[in-house]
Amino acid sequence: MNSLISVIVPVYNAEKYLDRCIQSIINQKYKELEIILVDDGSKDSSLEICKSYANKDNRINVIHKKNAGVSAARNTGIEAANGDYIAFVDSDDYIDENMYFNMMQKTTEYNCDLVMCDCYKVRGNNKSIFSHDIRSGFYDKEQLYKEYFDKLLMLDSINYPATISNWVLVIKKDIIKENNLRYPEGIKYSEDLLFGSQVMYYVNRFYYLKGQCYYYYIDNPSSATNTYYEKKWDNFLELYNKIVCFFSEKKDFDFTNQIDYCLLFFIYNSIGDIYGSNDNLFEKRRRILKILNDKHVCEMFKAIDIDRLNISKKQKIVTKCYKYKMFITALIIYMSKK
Repeated sequence: MNSLISVIVPVYNAEKYLDRCIQSIINQKYKELEIILVDDGSKDSSLEICKSYANKDNRINVIHKKNAGVSAARNTGIEAANGDYIAFVDSDDYIDENMYFNMMQKTTEYNCDLVMCDCYKVRGNNKSIFSHDIRSGFYDKEQLYKEYFDKLLMLDSINYPATISNWVLVIKKDIIKENNLRYPEGIKYSEDLLFGSQVMYYVNRFYYLKGQCYYYYIDNPSSATNTYYEKKWDNFLELYNKIVCFFSEKKDFDFTNQIDYCLLFFIYNSIGDIYGSNDNLFEKRRRILKILNDKHVCEMFKAIDIDRLNISKKQKIVTKCYKYKMFITALIIYMSKK
């Protein structure tokens, strides 16, 4: 169990959290680490903090680059990685000291391409276990086809798949390098959805440490996930096109429904943001109808059976309103009051 893990940490204005993050990686029980800190043009003291740690630990490599977003930073880290395996940690999060030791035990025991653990979601003084509705243990390729591929991209409950959390994965570098997998640059939201799903598509041997939480995900109110972004729909549409480009042509499995479900998820997310925006009623209605009149959206609604989705009755009613563009003003008024 002496394989090298390249741990890639994209860093941007993270001085408040960076010590805790880096220290948690340095303190790993598993010592065969290459720690790649990619400073994405920080304007605070993040770069200096990274350099100070590099001066104390020769496993740390600091890369400084112009600001181009988290996807570009992770890609820079991938290009620089020398490890047999690759892992990711976000700079405002931290990890349990046993994380990589326990995960690498499974890579050795089962010759895995990918090992996944669970995480804690931390908000203030509260933490909750974040797990996935798939069985624990080992999967070979045949089992992945039978048990996992129908939820590789998106669940029928219109929720993210297990690999959305790229930072709970330890990935064999050959999977990434041989298939030329990279994060989609310029995508601000859900960039890890495509990357994680592509990785899992190519994996032959997978182990899930279900219920074993080694990663601490900090629910940061100022993170991209929790910040209003007017062009979110444009972001999602670009991501959707990349998903279609990769998954629609696969011959070994039919991902058609899941591709449609991805688009529906993006609709829910984008329109949900519009409800909570400061725009007036007329502007909210205009922006929502622009989404619902998109040709991809119209085609998706023709293709899916809303009644067969694993969502609540209330959500089915809302979805039908979106499909037929009915009661949009009433929905805006109702949702804006929530």
